[in-house]
Amino acid sequence: MATISADSLQDLRKTDQLLGGVFTMLSDPDLRVIRPYKMEHEMGGVTVGDMGYVIIDREGRIRKHAVDPLFGRSADAILQSLKGLQ
Repeated sequence: MATISADSLQDLRKTDQLLGGVFTMLSDPDLRVIRPYKMEHEMGGVTVGDMGYVIIDREGRIRKHAVDPLFGRSADAILQSLKGLQ
C-alpha cells in the first residue's frame, strides 16, 4: 500500500517521521498520478489532491474509488469493503 500526496517531498519526509514509516509515501506535486484517478479539486484557485483512496487490482482495474476526507477514521469500513471485492 502506498500513499500518494500532492505535498512536496520535504513535507512528506516530515509526515513520514511523524507516522513512523508506516506507509510508503509518494510525492506527486504536479498531480500526474492523482489527476487521472479524479482525486483532485479546486480550493482558493489552486488544484489540490483529495483525501480518499483508489483500490486497483492486479489487472489494473479500479475496484473502488472514494473521496473521503475522514478516510483515516474510516479504516475499518474500508477494510470491510475490500473483503467484499474478493
